[in-house]
Amino acid sequence: MTARALKIILQVIVIYGITMLGNTIQHLLHIPLAGSIVGLGLFFLLLQFKIIPVKWVKDGADFLLTTMVFFFIPSVVGVMDIVSDIHLNFIVFFAVIILGTIAVAFTSGLIAEKMANRTHVTKGHHVS
Repeated sequence: MTARALKIILQVIVIYGITMLGNTIQHLLHIPLAGSIVGLGLFFLLLQFKIIPVKWVKDGADFLLTTMVFFFIPSVVGVMDIVSDIHLNFIVFFAVIILGTIAVAFTSGLIAEKMANRTHVTKGHHVS
């Protein structure tokens, strides 16, 4: 096993550990969010406050991002189980997908436009 592979494995273990910590926090405090979301927020805060340097998890996170497609295979297999139902409601199914995609694109664009056009105040100076 190469040093790079070992480094990636250790970094993925760190990411997984933070996720598990988020699950534990969610369970103990009865937070009405998924534990993985709590872990994601915790991970963000640890990175933001530089408690965990990015270099400690960068290669592991890059590996997870490049292999992400394999995490969606069970979803695709699940869709294949209900393909007969989709076939019966083909037009409605794809209309919902198209309308949902348009709604997300429109909302994202609107928010991005509002954020780009807002005025910024930095250190007491007004910048437009």
